[in-house]
Amino acid sequence: MGVIDSQWWSLRWPWMVVWLLTAVCVAVVAQYVVARWVAARRRRRVRDGRMFSGMCIYLHETRVEGVADILGIPKADVNVSHETSVSTGFGLFGRFTVGGRAERDTNTQTRREYWEPNTPMKTIRLIMDRLRARDMVVDADLATGQLFLTAALADELRGAEARGTPLTAVRGTYVSVSGLFTVRRDGEDVVLRARYGTGEPRAQVKITCETSWVREEEFRVDRYSADEEFPATCLGRVRAWNATTGELTLDPISVFQ
Repeated sequence: MGVIDSQWWSLRWPWMVVWLLTAVCVAVVAQYVVARWVAARRRRRVRDGRMFSGMCIYLHETRVEGVADILGIPKADVNVSHETSVSTGFGLFGRFTVGGRAERDTNTQTRREYWEPNTPMKTIRLIMDRLRARDMVVDADLATGQLFLTAALADELRGAEARGTPLTAVRGTYVSVSGLFTVRRDGEDVVLRARYGTGEPRAQVKITCETSWVREEEFRVDRYSADEEFPATCLGRVRAWNATTGELTLDPISVFQ
C-alpha cells in the first residue's frame, strides 16, 4: 500500500501544487476586490454626507472659471431640458341588461430645451458633481485628522501607509476639508484657521481668502471674536506645509458654512 501511495503522490503532486496556487491567487484577488468595493462604498457614503450645503461665504470666481475650463464645464450658459409626461383617459360605463364598459388612455410626452445663465454658484455645484464623479477629491475631517482618499491615491499608498496618510502628503489633487474655523482680518485678506488632527503639538490649516471674493451678504467677519469657532467646509488645493510652525496652507476655491 505504501508503494501505491508513493506512486500516486509522485504523479499527482504537481497538479495539487497548481490547484493550491490557483486557489491562493483567487483568494487574494477576491480579497482585493471586496476591499476595493467596501472602500468605494465607504468613500461614497462619506462624500454624500459631505456635499456642500448651507451658505456660501467665499467663492473665488477666477479659480472657479479655471477649474470649470479644466473639467469642460461651460462658463456662460447651460442647456437645460425638461421632459413632461401627460396622461389622459376617457371612460364609459353603462348598465345594460348584461352590462358593458369602455375605456381609452393616451400618454403624451413633451420635451422642452432652453438656455439658462450659468452663474458662479451654479458652476461650483457642477464642479463638485464632476469632481465627485471622477473621484478627484480627497476629503478630510480636520477634527480627527482622518482622510478619505481617492481610489488612485489609495492605490498609490497601499495598506497602513494609506490609512495613516497625513493631509500634508496630498498634492496635485483637490481637497475638501471640514472643521471648526476661527476668522480674523489680516490686512486686505480674511484668514481662516482650523486645528488639524489630535496629535501634539496641534497642526493648523490656514486658508487665506481675498476680501474681494468674500460674500459679505452671507458672512460678516466682524461678528466673530478671535477665539470663536464656526463649522465650515473648504474646497481647495494644498499650497504649502510649514513643518516648523505646523501650518498647512490651502488655496481656497470655495468655502461653505
